[in-house]
Amino acid sequence: MGKAIDSYWNEEDSSEIICPYCREKYTPTYEETIIGGKCVDCYDEHEVQTVTCDSCGKKFTIEPYLSGWSYRTETIDGEMTNQEHEEEWE
Repeated sequence: MGKAIDSYWNEEDSSEIICPYCREKYTPTYEETIIGGKCVDCYDEHEVQTVTCDSCGKKFTIEPYLSGWSYRTETIDGEMTNQEHEEEWE
């Protein structure tokens, strides 16, 4: 039998900020975009920031990049297992 996988990895890439776990969407603004009680700088190209989703409470990274301003978000090791992900999407 194979070894259990202890983390879930996913990446989202969009003009909106999307939680890579639960797909909660955040609209980036020039003023204040608040995610998990933290002000996110949506227009500092390639600055990787760690935030906590307001909906599911899991941490993920956000990296803005200049291409019409898009946002890459990625999961963080240990925040969700593959099994938890499969159960959540059943």
